[in-house]
Amino acid sequence: MKLTMLGHSAIAIDAPEGTIVIDPGSLTDPACLKSADAVLLTHAHPDHLNVDAVRDSGLPVWGTAEAIAALGDRAEDTVVQRDSEFDILGQHIRVFGGQHAEIHPSLPRPENLGYYMDGLLHPGDEYVECPLPVEVLLLPIAAPWVKGSEAADYAVKVGARVTIPIHDAVLSPGGKAITDGMLGKVGVPGYQRVETGETVEF
Repeated sequence: MKLTMLGHSAIAIDAPEGTIVIDPGSLTDPACLKSADAVLLTHAHPDHLNVDAVRDSGLPVWGTAEAIAALGDRAEDTVVQRDSEFDILGQHIRVFGGQHAEIHPSLPRPENLGYYMDGLLHPGDEYVECPLPVEVLLLPIAAPWVKGSEAADYAVKVGARVTIPIHDAVLSPGGKAITDGMLGKVGVPGYQRVETGETVEF
């Protein structure tokens, strides 16, 4: 599997029949959609869904009911539910998750879905329970809902061969270095940073 980091929580996956982009949000360059063939959305928050860019792309989208509704009434879009599975561009995908992690008790928690494919897990904004073996974990490391120790504990529990940090556009370069250092010291398995625009193969 080839994975390209697009910034924040957005990644591109080379599927057998094209390119799937996950979570192209407001903190990601919308140009990433020009080379995409399909879009997956974990939830409807703006940093995961740039509504105008995704709508203007004309690409088919799979995501939560709230995310799909935000795009308007488009025949090419599909609502996805937890515990389902489906195929996009020859890539088999299984869905886990439930609700966005709590940011604050006074704020609503939208539906959040995690996507699993060929051993890779993108959890969105929740530390989703995945009963399948995870080879590559995309780990959210910085957000109003993230606590470093909880991120580390989740990654250790998952025990992936490779752990790649995501959801980090809110950090300065220095902040990323500090967080990377902490997660490495506490033993997050296979922790490695993939820079925006970099492609890695697993």
